[in-house]
Amino acid sequence: MELELQKERFECYRPGAALLLDREETAETIVPDYSPDIARIVNVSACLLVRSRTVSDGKLTAAASVRLTLLYVAEDAPGLRSMEYAIPCELSEKLPDGCAEAAVEGRVCGVEARLLNPRKLFTRMELTWRITPYCRTVLTTCGTIPEQAAYAIETLCERREASLIRAVSEKDFVFSDEISLPGGREPIRELLQPRVKLRVTEVKSIGSKAILKGVACVSLLYASGDDKLCSYAEELPFSQILDGVSEELGETTASAVLSLSDLEIHTGGDPDGDTVSLKLFLNALVVLRGRETVCCITDLYSSSYDLDAQMERIELWQEPEVSSVTQSVREQLDTGTEVKCVLSADVCFGSVGVQRENGRTLLRASAAASVLYQDEADVPICVERRIEITAEAAAAPADAQLSVENVCAGDLAASINANGIELRFPAEFTLVSTAPVSCECLTSLSVAEPSGEGEAAQMPSIILRALDEGERLWHIAKQYRTTVESILSANELADEAAAAAGRMLLIPRKR
Repeated sequence: MELELQKERFECYRPGAALLLDREETAETIVPDYSPDIARIVNVSACLLVRSRTVSDGKLTAAASVRLTLLYVAEDAPGLRSMEYAIPCELSEKLPDGCAEAAVEGRVCGVEARLLNPRKLFTRMELTWRITPYCRTVLTTCGTIPEQAAYAIETLCERREASLIRAVSEKDFVFSDEISLPGGREPIRELLQPRVKLRVTEVKSIGSKAILKGVACVSLLYASGDDKLCSYAEELPFSQILDGVSEELGETTASAVLSLSDLEIHTGGDPDGDTVSLKLFLNALVVLRGRETVCCITDLYSSSYDLDAQMERIELWQEPEVSSVTQSVREQLDTGTEVKCVLSADVCFGSVGVQRENGRTLLRASAAASVLYQDEADVPICVERRIEITAEAAAAPADAQLSVENVCAGDLAASINANGIELRFPAEFTLVSTAPVSCECLTSLSVAEPSGEGEAAQMPSIILRALDEGERLWHIAKQYRTTVESILSANELADEAAAAAGRMLLIPRKR
């Protein structure tokens, strides 16, 4: 006869393994009629905009574009000029069965532009995508058998902690701000190359809302009123309350993936030319985790009945452990010419990996560094270099799953020396470690008629048994179909801790 079990069901999301994709995009672009012929390309910068993201029928589809800013020298016009253009790109990827949401993170890790003729240019870009799927699932556990006493069933229950993803929610918002140049700075006549990078600093959940804090790192290259090239950088903190992220879930922790879907950046229009207006269109995918204590029957027996128990190993997800690993980078960029001044510096990261070697955890990343400078004749020149970076993280358990969630460059410092330019910066890795935890749990249970007298008659009238090292009274009670309480009572022991290994115990026989 099959017994009814009292089960707990937790609806949640199961995170899948992150998919890492490297893609190359190429395009030919015609120079607009209002722009002069291009004599020489100086530099090109890129900003990835994820316009939309949908998950349907087991497939992720994302529409994106890369906004590029080309710095060039014209054939018949003095000074440095800029031109903006965009290259569309799409992402379509099959997801594991049952996936209802997916976080999409992308970055341009390398861009190259070259002239085909003065009115046409060819652009090649290297893009890296990180896709984290989230599948709806139900965690089912069993910690109670309603008819346990009626069938003399003894159970071994374990209480475990699990970190369950209770909600995954997407929210759009807009951040606007204004940058004012400090006194003494050259005024802005024309913005040539603005750059924006985002960083999430904190995410908190309060009820059905999430509070997201971050920083927009803005760097500006511009021409002043006397055509002098100048640069300025500023970090703009922002905070946003995201409503309706979830229903009331109790105490939860939150994390977010932030992407840029569009941006507007232009001079403020004031006569002094010392302000820049910024408007960022942002998308946040918020993940909420809640801690649950679950009770699982991991073993059982009956002192009077034969049982047929079906067990299943279930996975109990844990809160990922996030740590920061920093590696100082110092790289010499030979220019071959005298450097008058450095205008701007940038580092873009490409592929990132984790390796374990002889008990060590090594983080490896490829980066493209570029520095824009002026030589002694005030000619703008860009020097570029590929850098391979290795950092060592603290030792992690052998069964821990490790991944690098993000890598970025801290404060960049570019100094002029006799051979060119020395670039220094900290490479900051965000390492995520997840230790898998699983346990056996009862899924179904049937009982047969009470065991026959023949089995009991064959057992000796007195059983003496020593407790082996590492053995529990539970195992002895199960073997002789008695109870732990009966063994403690027969040996006048207060609790299991008083039963030392090697001590001879009297085991009360089954009646």
